[in-house]
Amino acid sequence: MNMKEFKLNKKQFQEVVDAYDLNIEGMMSYLNIETGDVVTLQTFERNEEDDELSEIIDEGFNIIYFRIPIRESDEGYTDMVDFAETVEDKKLQSTLMHILSGGKRIFRRFKDELYSDSEQLERYYRFIEARSRMRVEDWLKTIHVKLILE
Repeated sequence: MNMKEFKLNKKQFQEVVDAYDLNIEGMMSYLNIETGDVVTLQTFERNEEDDELSEIIDEGFNIIYFRIPIRESDEGYTDMVDFAETVEDKKLQSTLMHILSGGKRIFRRFKDELYSDSEQLERYYRFIEARSRMRVEDWLKTIHVKLILE
């Protein structure tokens, strides 16, 4: 199957990445590969507007409208491990790896530890953003769309 070229500006691409990172029960985001628009559909407590949008999406599902996947928690965990391995401060790296070895609220404890070093926290957020962008680009390839950033 041929790849369809898909032009997005930086703002549009960021909206797709943000939708990928958004994991709210009862909300699903879709990408219109003709316009680059991201639309969000409520699945609970739908109103008339949601019903109309749902019909439009259903008519063009997997043709024009594609459901944007969400970042899974195992991807988040993998990202934390991969990031921790890049930390040069051996004491901080050891603490992060210890947190990742188990226990409750791993995600929260990991971020709490990074708050002690604002430079590492910023680097972590950039790392996660880059991973999300890469996963969105990979997803686009699976639906035969070649991203061209303008």
